[in-house]
Amino acid sequence: MLRVFYLTAAVAFSLVAHGPVMAQVSSSPASTPAAPVIVSEPVAAPAATEVAPAPQPAPQCELHVWPTHNYIGINSGLLSGFGIVGSLADASAHKDRVQTVKDLMRDYLGPEVQMAELNRIGLLQSLHLPASWQIVVEEPTPWNEDLKTDPALKARVREMNATMKAGRRLSASTSPCYAELITTMIFYHKAMMYGSNLFTGWVYRDFADKPLALKTATGTVKNPLEVFPPKTPEAVAAAQAELRDAYAKDFREWLEKKAAPALPVAAH
Repeated sequence: MLRVFYLTAAVAFSLVAHGPVMAQVSSSPASTPAAPVIVSEPVAAPAATEVAPAPQPAPQCELHVWPTHNYIGINSGLLSGFGIVGSLADASAHKDRVQTVKDLMRDYLGPEVQMAELNRIGLLQSLHLPASWQIVVEEPTPWNEDLKTDPALKARVREMNATMKAGRRLSASTSPCYAELITTMIFYHKAMMYGSNLFTGWVYRDFADKPLALKTATGTVKNPLEVFPPKTPEAVAAAQAELRDAYAKDFREWLEKKAAPALPVAAH
């Protein structure tokens, strides 16, 4: 009995010193071991994934364009007082209506027609601007005669002129690449010695990314007219085409003679 005790004690000492090698199952209900406690190793939190910011679209470059409602007609011949040119039935809306040269220019060369002609020429390319630029069409510059009867319009034009004189942008745009093209007038002039001509005036201003204009080009050019204003209904179509063509020629000539020093290096 004594020998068995020592063996049991030796086994017990070995279990205490080195820990259990395997789970022990006892047949005695009183000796049921407690459930083992499992200690989990701390799991490191996954590193936060850095989300790259979404790419921002490149700033949009803008060319702001002002066509015009400012039509002027002058006859400086012996019979001054240019006025009525005849009853021209060029459209059902004008049937039997007596029209002046200003009326005809407004009909034949309105703001939409002006923009169509400029776009046909290639507005951005002609101004040496990249094709990616956005063209923003502004409200046409008004007819001078309307300023006499509209105080609010007169004040707005006065403010517009002051803004241009100060060299500031006419629009509220803050685009980092910005330019303006303003049509100031379309002017029909008939002189006894020189015949009829169509004058057109423009202002071009290049701002780049500045609030004040870096370069400015102004000026007026002219091209001759032979059919406009039409004297008969049969001549209306030819007069319309001639007026549009003279306007387009004015723009090309203005680019060459007046605007060239203010234009950027030609875009590729």
